[in-house]
Amino acid sequence: MKVRVKVPPSPFRLLKERYFGEETRNPWVARNALTALSARLPADVLPIVSRAVHSLIDYQDPDYALLYLDRIERYIGPRGPLLPTLGELANLLFQRMQFEDPIRIAQLKLAEAGGAPERPDRSSSTRVERFRWDEIIHMLPSRAAAKAQNLFARLRLARLSHRTVTVRFRATGYFSLLRLRGLAALRITRPFSQRFKTERTWVERWLHMIDRCLVKQPAAAPEVVRTAMLIEGHGDQYHHGLSTWNVIIDSLVKPTCDGTLPVQSLSDAVRDARQAAMEEPGNSRLLQVIEHIRTEARCESRTGT
Repeated sequence: MKVRVKVPPSPFRLLKERYFGEETRNPWVARNALTALSARLPADVLPIVSRAVHSLIDYQDPDYALLYLDRIERYIGPRGPLLPTLGELANLLFQRMQFEDPIRIAQLKLAEAGGAPERPDRSSSTRVERFRWDEIIHMLPSRAAAKAQNLFARLRLARLSHRTVTVRFRATGYFSLLRLRGLAALRITRPFSQRFKTERTWVERWLHMIDRCLVKQPAAAPEVVRTAMLIEGHGDQYHHGLSTWNVIIDSLVKPTCDGTLPVQSLSDAVRDARQAAMEEPGNSRLLQVIEHIRTEARCESRTGT
């Protein structure tokens, strides 16, 4: 008689449970979850969600795809979608969950070269990207990243962390191809990085503000969804977009939902602020528009009382 002994989970799996709450699953689990959710998705949203699930499995793992599905399911009620722009949310959420780090660029470069070819491709072009030093540091686990930042601060090199470093991604030689494969393989460490933690916190705050708008001013929810368009890429572009997004949320959306800023049409206010941010590289125009909106809202409130 054979006795089946349950093998304890590996330390790596236990670490993943700390972030995802469950053991790592196989791709079929995410695909089955997609099938179960498909019947409740609108016809125009289903292709977006399906593409996102398969892509996120390749980008990270099935757990990450399941996290995406859980976030989408938040906006599907018993009678259908709770958000009229569910397709936009699904697409923007998909884009933000595939944030650009050196690992992501290496994955894309390998896919462009045919999926980690056995031999270097001499005709392959070199992809040149510029990352900030703090983006490189944030690829480390949270504690290690904090220690590295403290070291920079002690050495009075805090400004250096905002400078950029040029990284070349190519598959033209054996060494460069090996380096590309090794960098892409680091995706298994991504869930433990400070960058992953930061991105997860940002996405949850974005979704939280959408939830609050659905309660306070439902017409503004689609515009809050579109604020994610401000954040893209990496380096200075990414950090500027993130800063702009925080200005809009902290100055308009959150105060209005809290009841401390009497904006009658939050939808128009967020749209005007987002357009101002996209029209001008700096934040001077954006700050002027926000100040005008806030002043006008207070004046209307006083007149109304």
